Amino acid sequence: MKNNGSISKKKFFNKITQTNIHDNYMFIREWFSLKNKDDKKNFIRAFDEILEVVVISVEKVSEAFQLFDSQNTRGKSLDPHDLLKAYHLREMKKYPYEMEHAVTKWESKDTNQIRELFDLFLFPVWNWSRGLKSKPFTAKEIDTYKGIPESSTYSYARRASKAMPCFQITETFISGNDFFEMVDHYLYLIHDIKKEIFNNQDFAEIKSIICNGKEVSSIKEMDSVKYGSAGFVYARNLFYCALLCYYDKFHNFDEMAVKKLFTWAFMIRVDMENLGFDSINKYAIGDDDNSRYTNAVAMFSKISFARLHNEISSLQIKVKRDPDRANHDKWNDLYKKLKIMNGLMEVSNE
Repeated sequence: MKNNGSISKKKFFNKITQTNIHDNYMFIREWFSLKNKDDKKNFIRAFDEILEVVVISVEKVSEAFQLFDSQNTRGKSLDPHDLLKAYHLREMKKYPYEMEHAVTKWESKDTNQIRELFDLFLFPVWNWSRGLKSKPFTAKEIDTYKGIPESSTYSYARRASKAMPCFQITETFISGNDFFEMVDHYLYLIHDIKKEIFNNQDFAEIKSIICNGKEVSSIKEMDSVKYGSAGFVYARNLFYCALLCYYDKFHNFDEMAVKKLFTWAFMIRVDMENLGFDSINKYAIGDDDNSRYTNAVAMFSKISFARLHNEISSLQIKVKRDPDRANHDKWNDLYKKLKIMNGLMEVSNE
C-alpha cells in the first residue's frame, strides 16, 4: 500500500482521537497477525488498486453539518442519539469552545448507556406521561429531542430558557448545549435512583426482589442478575421508569411512594402468565379495559399532574388478587413477597 506519510506525520492533539487511532491500529495489526503472506499481499493490493479516498473540504461549519446529514442518509443509518448529537452541535456553531467541550464530554460516555437512556427511560416516560403508547426510539422520533431554538420568541421557549439548567423529563429544553447537559443529568439521575435502592435499608425488600434473592456487591451486579424471564426485566424497568418520573419531579425518596411504585410495577408480573412489552405499554397508560390487571392506574399521568408528592404515596394500589394466587405458579413467591411488603401477610418462620 502506498503511503506518502501525510497521516503518520499529522499531529492529533485531541486525546479521544489519539485513543481511537491507537485502538484501531492495534486491532488491524492483531488481525493481520492471523493472516498468511498471500492474504496480506491481497489486502495491500486491494488498498492500492481498489480503495479510493475522497476528501471534501468546506469553508463553513454549517456546511460541514449539512454534508454530515446528507451523507448519513445513505447506507447504514446512524443511531438516533448520534443524529441528535450532530443536530445540537450544529445549533452551537456560534460557540466553538462550548462545542469542543460538549464533544469531549459526549465521547467520554459509554454509547450503550446513552442508547439505553433514550430507549428504556426518556422516550417511554415522555410517551406514557402523555397517555401514549411508546415505541422504539428511531431516527423518525428524534424531533422529540431537538428542543427549542435559542432564538425562538415563543412564550414557552422563553419560559424554558429561564428554567435551564433545571430539567424535567416531560418538558422540552433549549437546543444546543442544553441537550448534552440534559443527557448528562439523566444518566446521573438513573444512577442515583439505583444507588438509593441498592444502599437504603428501607428498600431492602425491593432490592431483594430485584436481585432475585441473590447477594450482590455493586449496582452493576444488581443490574446483571438473571431472572429467566424477560417479563421480570420489563417489570423492573417499568419500576425504574416510574421512580425516575417521580424523583425527577419531587426530588425525594419517600418510602411509601417508592414502595407503591414498586408494587404497582411488579403486580403486572403477577397478573400476567406471559408478559411482553405490549402489555407493559398498555399498563403504563392505565388500560382499565383489561380485567387481568389488578391495578388500572395511569401512573405516569398521575405523577405528571400531581402537585404534591403525597398524592403518589397515598394512591390505593391493590395487591390481593381474586383468586388469591399469581396467574402462574412461577410467580406465587413474588406475589407472596409483595403481600408481605404491603403488610397483607406475615413473614413465615419456616
